[in-house]
Amino acid sequence: MSKPDRIRVLVVDDDRMAAAGISAILGTTADIEVVGTCADGTEVRSAVDAHHPDVVLCDVRMPSMDGVAVVRRLHGSNPDVHFLMMTAFDEDGRVLEAIGAGADGFLLKDDDPTRIIDAIRAVAAGDAAFSPRAARQLTEWVQDSRTADLRRDAQAKLAMLTEREREYALATVTGASDSELASRFFVSETTIKSALTSIRTKWGVRTRTDVAVVVARAGN
Repeated sequence: MSKPDRIRVLVVDDDRMAAAGISAILGTTADIEVVGTCADGTEVRSAVDAHHPDVVLCDVRMPSMDGVAVVRRLHGSNPDVHFLMMTAFDEDGRVLEAIGAGADGFLLKDDDPTRIIDAIRAVAAGDAAFSPRAARQLTEWVQDSRTADLRRDAQAKLAMLTEREREYALATVTGASDSELASRFFVSETTIKSALTSIRTKWGVRTRTDVAVVVARAGN
């Protein structure tokens, strides 16, 4: 039976060995519990209804219904469920589609286990999470696809910030966590969280991933 203080995770991956490996990694923690696994996106709705996960850790590429379609289908009707995507980054644009659909973050499948665990904790707490290598891919994709209008809009958003907020915003594209940013700027995590909240409010965006997209579009 689940412990009420644990983060409930549903793992979605058509590679059963990968799903088993991720489940084993998460099983080493005291605060995360894998409540179920799915091998295809078509199974996720019923699994969410049955297991009530806090986080759905979902592969991007799957047969029948891929991870992007899962987020697009379930995000609006399950506001208490957070979606964290996993990818090998062999399909340009799919992760950006997932973010647009409402995903809260994304990781590379071979990211360090600690990074995966921290990302689950972050999205469960209502934040977004993405690994540094994934952040570089995001930046490249956004810069390749941006238009002049998008760039001007992004630069205008950066101009709305204080000097310190701008520094924090620019740093989000590295994929650093709040604790890593706090160490980099010699401030507390509370200061970082407060500043990022202020930035999101000024820009009218939802997550730190949205902040990183704006920064990438600005071309800084």
